[in-house]
Amino acid sequence: MLETRRGRFVGITLAILVVALPLTVLVAPPDPYTQLVVAVGVVLFALTAANLLSHPTVYERLREE
Repeated sequence: MLETRRGRFVGITLAILVVALPLTVLVAPPDPYTQLVVAVGVVLFALTAANLLSHPTVYERLREE
């Protein structure tokens, strides 16, 4: 699954979301609208970070270190 960029993207996104979404439930205020805004922000951050980290150049550099 990690051989293709799409596979790396999906794997990184899921890893970030599995860790971050439960933490947002604990940290966000109990207001449902605020929780929704925070959750959407976390998802957007996860997609952006996964897009950058799954790039072939960045991925190869991370594997070297």
